[in-house]
Amino acid sequence: MQLLFLVIKRVELVDEVMISLAQAGIHGGTCVDSVGMAKSISGAGNLAALGLLNTILTGVDPSQKGKTVFVAVDDEQVQDAIDAIKKVTGDLSKPNAGVLFTVPISYAEGIK
Repeated sequence: MQLLFLVIKRVELVDEVMISLAQAGIHGGTCVDSVGMAKSISGAGNLAALGLLNTILTGVDPSQKGKTVFVAVDDEQVQDAIDAIKKVTGDLSKPNAGVLFTVPISYAEGIK
């Protein structure tokens, strides 16, 4: 069994990701608000000014919160889950597109 994580700034895609996972037969996912490292340290010293400068120059609001989706999947379902997510998000290798990874679950209760 694997715990699959999707960290994404494009919060408008989260509901569609969850629907796509359900359509692939994957249920029981959880979504939480998350804040990236850049936002967390942007208030420290001179880094706040750098964050503001970045916003002005790029037009991107680094304070936008992201979402982290996580779901436990059987080993046989991992590729189906990845495919379902990428169907919605597209290529995650592009900058700021998101991060997708799995970690093995060595123990679990309450999961079917």
